[in-house]
Amino acid sequence: MGWLMSRASHTIGAALMGSLAPLGLNLRDYTVLIAAERAAIEGVPQTQLALAQSARLDKSTMVVAVDALENEGLVERRPDQKDRRARIVVPTDAGRKLLARAEGVVLGVEDDVLADLSAEELRVVRGLLTRLVVERRSADDEPGSCV
Repeated sequence: MGWLMSRASHTIGAALMGSLAPLGLNLRDYTVLIAAERAAIEGVPQTQLALAQSARLDKSTMVVAVDALENEGLVERRPDQKDRRARIVVPTDAGRKLLARAEGVVLGVEDDVLADLSAEELRVVRGLLTRLVVERRSADDEPGSCV
């Protein structure tokens, strides 16, 4: 099953990379941008470190990604009111507009790659993967977890 999930991820990832490139995004930057936007929408802006952890990115990789997005005017780093040493990553208006376009591209890629699945099969797969990721992330985030 691991091999199949890895292959499915690779197939979708490769298609996404090619489709996001004309927008000036790579998959890593898209991941950071959407994570920052979701945190903002939920009213829980996250520090750069928290975003790295939630996106499962190495801290140094996150710095490079946020630097690139900030240089393009797509995100801003703002001081964390709780810890002035930390920075909150917030999408700019330009970042939100680009993300809206990118999300349309992503949905199109998913539709193409998953076209052989019926609506019910897609609903089940999406639900199962969401459950696996959310439950796994919760277990991984518990103190003392070795997962």
